[in-house]
Order: sequence, then structure tokens, then C-alpha cells
Amino acid sequence: MSKTWDKCLKTLKQQLSLQDFTLWVKPIVAIEENNSITLVVNNKSSFDWVNKNIGKVITKEIKKNNPNYSVNLKVKPNKKENKPINTPLSKEFSFDNLVVGEANEMVSIAAKQIANNLNTAEYNPFIIYGDSGLGKTHILQATGALAKKNNPNIKVIYTSLMDFVKTITSSLRHNNIEEIKKHYQSAELLLIDDIHHISGKTKSQEEFFHIFNFLFSTKKQIILTSDELPNKITGVEPRLISRFNSGLSLKISPPELELRAAILIKKAEEKKLIISDYIALYIAQKITKNVRELEGAIKTLQAHNNFKKPKIIDESFINEALGDIFEDKTKNIDINHIQKQVAKYFRITLGELLSQNRSKTLVSARQLAMLLSRELTTMSLPDIGKNFSNKDHTTVLYACKKTKEKINSNKEFEQIYKELKLKICE
Repeated sequence: MSKTWDKCLKTLKQQLSLQDFTLWVKPIVAIEENNSITLVVNNKSSFDWVNKNIGKVITKEIKKNNPNYSVNLKVKPNKKENKPINTPLSKEFSFDNLVVGEANEMVSIAAKQIANNLNTAEYNPFIIYGDSGLGKTHILQATGALAKKNNPNIKVIYTSLMDFVKTITSSLRHNNIEEIKKHYQSAELLLIDDIHHISGKTKSQEEFFHIFNFLFSTKKQIILTSDELPNKITGVEPRLISRFNSGLSLKISPPELELRAAILIKKAEEKKLIISDYIALYIAQKITKNVRELEGAIKTLQAHNNFKKPKIIDESFINEALGDIFEDKTKNIDINHIQKQVAKYFRITLGELLSQNRSKTLVSARQLAMLLSRELTTMSLPDIGKNFSNKDHTTVLYACKKTKEKINSNKEFEQIYKELKLKICE
């Protein structure tokens, strides 16, 4: 506390308007030491206004009390630190719980090899690209986790590109860009998600270019994810694209049917849900786009299971729980495709399936094909009959009835029906 400033306040209050005194003078903090007094204002705007409008008045009053004092005016230091935005690696993402199939096998193998041989930086940068929701972040973070497991002392930095942009923008405002660059350059493994978002961000591209060059030249590993192949990202400087292209880029594809089913079973186990292989295949046949939708389906299924507590999770319960999010594929299935698949399964020719032959095997296959045509297309009974050698609608109706009875009474035939239905809908 400054005694000199306390005396000045009393006189300044009388000299200045109440508004000016309250807004500009009262908030000032005075530090008195060694024949000087430093007046600290809250921000640059306050500094400019006080200095221009009442600085001389304040100085005059201080000099009246202590003629030999020097008077200094300064802005209060901003104590808020500008720290980089880094996201901790999630424990949910590891190679132990990654379901591997044809769609992600190469990416998974390469990522593990990199994590186990960081010192070589053989594939640098390593870029994982593919549509949203296919598991790029899972593999990216799993690589970081494996590297940390191999060497707990290693410095792994993981961030999304948008958080990187926010950090760069903030550092420019706080004038500590060099400090921020040193932070990223200290990484032994730099993981950046969604690098495609750097498009059009000139300053962020410039700073990332310098960070990239430093890490690359010091043989530190860089792994990026992108929604598209790097050289197809628009709005990115050619020199940066050139560096992206110097490494290894591998694509994650949408998961195939078997991988989707395996993912569903794995996610269901994590939620303590019991679903059969057939139910997993049934859901996988309906949801085909990405892993994120499969995870959403399991969460929805878990909620319905908790609320309704069914004795068994069967096809009927699945349709009730997930019917709204299932992709409607029935309109796209052609009756000729159904007939060919049924003939192939029973090892008969298409001609035999559509013939008048009444052998037991052919009748069973023909009636099953009619039922599947009714369930998987939007065709009317008469139209289905026309596609089976001009059978009338009553014959189709009878075939459907007899086939359903056989499905309900014969477990082996029920399995044939389910397998064929899944195969047709792939």
C-alpha cells in the first residue's frame, strides 16, 4: 500500500469528475519504492486513456507530496498462461481392443511397427486416411499408447488439428509463438488428428511447416490422420503437400461384413450384452457405413435391453430396437439376384429352380426363393409369380406359408434361410 497514493486519491477525487475518478483512477494499484511510484492499470485501453487525459494531473499531485519521486505508468501483466491444447491419450483406444479385418489390417500392422521402432522413423510421416468414423483416431491413439508402453519416458503429443490452430492463434495474440513451437518440437512422437482441417489456414500452415521440418530433420516420428489422401486436400501450400507425400499414406476402408459383425460382438461384450453370431451378422448387414454407426447401434440396443429386459435378443427385438436406423436395402434387391443366390446355395441351375420339376429339393429351394422375394423386394405376389415361370399369386402365397412352417419346425432349414438372407443382402 502507498501512503503517497492515498493522499493523492483524496485530492484527485475533488479535482476530477466522479465518473473519471471511479472508472480510471480508483482501479489503479500504486507500488511505492526507492523514490519512485509505479501506477499499474488493468489493460492497454486504461493505460492509453489515463496517459492521454489525466496523466499530467496525477503526476503533478504525486510531485506535490514527494517532489523527488519518479512516476511510472504500466499495464498489469497478464498472468494467464498460453498453454498448448493437448488431449491426453484415451485408455479406450488400444491395439488390444482393436478389431482387425481386411479394411484396416495394413494400417494396423504399419502403426504397430512404427510404435515398436520409433528410433528408425522409417515411415515418416505416416498418414492414415479414409472416411469419417472408420477408426482412424483409434489406431492413432493406440500407436501412442503402445509407444508409451514400450518406453514410459518418451514424449508423445496428441492433438486435433483444430486445437493446434487455436493454440497457434492464441500464441500470436500473446506473442509467444516461439515457445509454442518449441513445445511441439519437443515431441518424440507427434500425433495430429484431422490434418485436412488445415486447409485455408495460412498462418497455421506456416508454423506447422516449421514444426514438421524440425521433427523430420531430427528423425522424430509424425503420424497424421485425414479424411482424404493428402495430395487431394485443397487450400494447402504445395511445400506442405510435398512433405506429406514423402512418407507412407495408407487408407482405412469401410469395414466388410465379417469385420462389422466382429466389431459388433466386441462392442456388445464391452457392454455386457450377449448377441449371437447370426444377430451380429444381421445388424452388420443393415448398417454398412462406418464403425461409429455400429457403436451407436450397440448403445441403442443396450438401452432397449435395459428397459425391456428380453429373454433373448432375437431378430424381432433387433428390428424393434434398431429399425429406425437400419438402412432400407429391400428396394435395391433384384428378384433375379435372389433366384441366382438360392440356386447357387442348393447347387442347382437357375433353369432347374424355375422349372416345373417337383423333386423335393427343387420344390424346397423354389418355395424358399419365393418367400425371400416377398420379404426382400417390394414386388406384389402376382409379379413374383410371373418371375417363377408364370405361377399365380395363390401358389406364391402357399409357398410362403409352407416355407415359414418349415423354418419354425426345422432348425437346420432355419439356418439355411438366415444364411441366404444375409448373403443376398450383402
